[in-house]
Amino acid sequence: MEKKLEKRGKSKGKSPCGIFVGVLLFLPLLYLLLRGMGAYLIIASKIEAANAIVVLSGGDESRMTEALRLYNQNYARKIILTETGQKVEGYKQLHSFDMRIVLLNNGVPSGNILITEKKVSSTRDEVLAVKNLMKNQQMNSAIIVTDPYHTRRAFGIFQDAFKDSGIKLMIQPTTNSWYNSRTWFLKPEGWKYTLLEYLKLIADKLKIEMD
Repeated sequence: MEKKLEKRGKSKGKSPCGIFVGVLLFLPLLYLLLRGMGAYLIIASKIEAANAIVVLSGGDESRMTEALRLYNQNYARKIILTETGQKVEGYKQLHSFDMRIVLLNNGVPSGNILITEKKVSSTRDEVLAVKNLMKNQQMNSAIIVTDPYHTRRAFGIFQDAFKDSGIKLMIQPTTNSWYNSRTWFLKPEGWKYTLLEYLKLIADKLKIEMD
């Protein structure tokens, strides 16, 4: 009797082979899940000529590089920057003064660079400031440039604020960004920005102000 119970107990245990097979099945599923999380955050519009290119603050020079690429390809002759004042500590980002200098050094005339009047500290602030400037300038279309992970949330905020304005909006993620849906989870900053974006998306749905 004791021998039979012992045999039954052994049969219930997981073999190393079974564990290995389980891991092999789990890893592809985990990869697909993580890749899907990154891909969901990234959206892009079919880009057409517009009145202005809007460069959202808070990123590194890749946003400026993308804006200059679009400008040099004649998608728009005006570039809108948002007034940020001082740099935000802890982020590798340029503020409006730095961004303007980069544009001037790359051949964009000062008259083609517009900076919003209101000092902004969040994406929602930026959207309202850009809307006010575009209305004052009688513009009817814009291409918004930001980091890939920021595109879905930023475009949603823009569309909500501009829905009755008659202004056409397009969103363009930076093409040379470090953020990639296939590899974001290999970098600590990838986890930081991805999880933060999801947290902010949830906060937006619940009408909770986060940034």
